[in-house]
Amino acid sequence: MESEHESALSGTTEDSLERLESDQESSSDIEPRLPRSVQAVYLRPLKRQAKYGVPACDLQLRSYSVRNVEFFADFALRAAYYLNLPAAGPIPLPRITERWTVPRSNFIHKKSQENFERITLRRLIQIQDGHPDTVEIWLAFLRKHAYYGVGMKANVWEYEKLGVGKTMDISLENLRKVLEPKWAHFGRKKNPDTAEKVMEMLNSDRFKNVDDATSSQVHRQPGSGVTPAPPTAAKIIFSGIQPTGVPHLGNYLGALRQWVQLQDTAAPDTKLLFSIVDLHALTIRQGRGQLQRWKRETLATLLAVGLDPKRSIIFFQSDIPAHTELMWILSCTASMGHLSRMTQWKSKLALEDDASPLDTSSKAKLKLGLFSYPVLQAADVLVHGATHVPVGDDQAQHLEFARECAGNFNSIYGKVLTEPATILCLAPAKRVMSLKEPHLKMSKSHQDPRSRISLSDTADEIHLKVKQALTDSISGVSYDPKSRPGVSNLLEILSHLDGAGRSPVELAQEHSPLSMRSFKEHVAQRIADGLAGFRERYTPLIDAGRLEDVAMQGAKEARYNAGPTMLKVRDSLGI
Repeated sequence: MESEHESALSGTTEDSLERLESDQESSSDIEPRLPRSVQAVYLRPLKRQAKYGVPACDLQLRSYSVRNVEFFADFALRAAYYLNLPAAGPIPLPRITERWTVPRSNFIHKKSQENFERITLRRLIQIQDGHPDTVEIWLAFLRKHAYYGVGMKANVWEYEKLGVGKTMDISLENLRKVLEPKWAHFGRKKNPDTAEKVMEMLNSDRFKNVDDATSSQVHRQPGSGVTPAPPTAAKIIFSGIQPTGVPHLGNYLGALRQWVQLQDTAAPDTKLLFSIVDLHALTIRQGRGQLQRWKRETLATLLAVGLDPKRSIIFFQSDIPAHTELMWILSCTASMGHLSRMTQWKSKLALEDDASPLDTSSKAKLKLGLFSYPVLQAADVLVHGATHVPVGDDQAQHLEFARECAGNFNSIYGKVLTEPATILCLAPAKRVMSLKEPHLKMSKSHQDPRSRISLSDTADEIHLKVKQALTDSISGVSYDPKSRPGVSNLLEILSHLDGAGRSPVELAQEHSPLSMRSFKEHVAQRIADGLAGFRERYTPLIDAGRLEDVAMQGAKEARYNAGPTMLKVRDSLGI
């Protein structure tokens, strides 16, 4: 028994030794496994080296998953290698927080999606020395094989051949040939110094109709012989003012005085319409009683400065429903892009010039009424068929928008609305500056009431405000808007009220020996004398019941004037 056990044990030992030797021989044939860090080098995609390093395309990959963005970056580099495109990257970019929309299930519909904000990872891949066509093929391939949860954004560069600048001289000559016929239209945007020159320009041959311009020609009618050309159509002048109470000196010198001069010098067949645009005032929240009081004060002001309701149509904008009706019709063809470039809503909200209504900071403040403000302005002008609109430089952009609204409507529905033939920029006013901050315009929105002179101020109030006006400690009087803005502002006010029409420089030379105190007293007295007649006419008007009669008569005439335009508009629309 013992001998048999020993023989069995020796056989088992020999078998295990043979098996161990065979395992060692087989393991010696297999190469040893490399470390993970070394294996990663061999797993990276191949890249071609750039010769010149000229960037051709920047591809930015975005994802909230590091696994997805790394995988697709690897895929993009391999695709660039097979297309012989030298590529650099992926370069990690700073993380950002973005809102992502992802499906909840494989069946995609609106209710199965969810939005959430997540930290977004970004990688940058740059193609260098690549042919534009090959780069487009590479991008199209990546778009076709877009990976789940990975966004792509590409910037592609295009280069011209050397020596392109030499062809600029040739293109400049071609540009001159195009612009030369347009030089004649530049005269329409002149800034006449006085209302008399405005009317002289309106009555010139340049602004007459084609029929009047060819009045020397004759028209033949069958059986009637020779007949003269038809007469020129009457001009219609429209302008408006917001009801902000009694206007200040800047409003009077910049607009109201020019309105009176236009009324006194216009041809008998010229129709004049002056509107108190109370609907525009609603863009700023204000009390009911305050708006009613300001409307009465503004109407009394227009009558006190010299506007005659028998010669001009004076009315409240809200009394004419055609204004808002046409505004909605024009809104259906107005351009959002053009409205977003307007400066009015940006200045009201104290935003940058390049602000967009889609910005987060803008959307929180911007209201639809303020944004569509220019559309209502266009309707104010177009509903009355205005041919000329006296505006300042700050409103010229809105009148151009009114012309575009009329052009858009006419291009769709035919010649229905009358485009204003010219832009009348009244004398350069007439930008009277603030008495407390001479670098700002005189405005009723300024917190300090001493910064402006109201037309209803008494002589004592005018003397006190001018006496407290900001000037400087330099002796004497001189005109230098940059170095002495306060003194220069007083000289400009004095020039606007000077009966002889002398310039600020001439008045500075005349008053140079005066002390600052004496000069301020002289300016205050001149302003008080210039506004004395207004105060005498304004007080009886605001207390009497005549304002209601004037408003009712003006509204009746304005509705009658807007009726034909709205009939044509409704007929062209089929409503």
